[in-house]
Amino acid sequence: MPRALVVGGSPEVLPALQTMMGGRRFHMEFLDRNETPYTAIRRRRPDLVVLCFSPEDDEACQVMAMLQLDPATSRLPILTYVAGEAYAIMPSQWPRASGIPTASSSWEQCRAR
Repeated sequence: MPRALVVGGSPEVLPALQTMMGGRRFHMEFLDRNETPYTAIRRRRPDLVVLCFSPEDDEACQVMAMLQLDPATSRLPILTYVAGEAYAIMPSQWPRASGIPTASSSWEQCRAR
């Protein structure tokens, strides 16, 4: 089963994440408090990254930028859950999950900083 790494969220967000994924099944892993997000993503090599953050979270924006700039992670699909809204940053070869906008306002918010 493919693995998803959830950064910035706890098991309480699972119902919302399951809706976001449009029926696709993943083994959900959560980032430990003592782990740095970017380093953990590179080390664990999940099939999907889910970033849960508030619009004011500068660290999440940094992580998104680092993932997009690193050739080893730039093709990794990312779902963002920002203040209750779901957005997707997905490489073209990854099947789209139904109901998730792909023009990510969360990524645009980070670029605007």
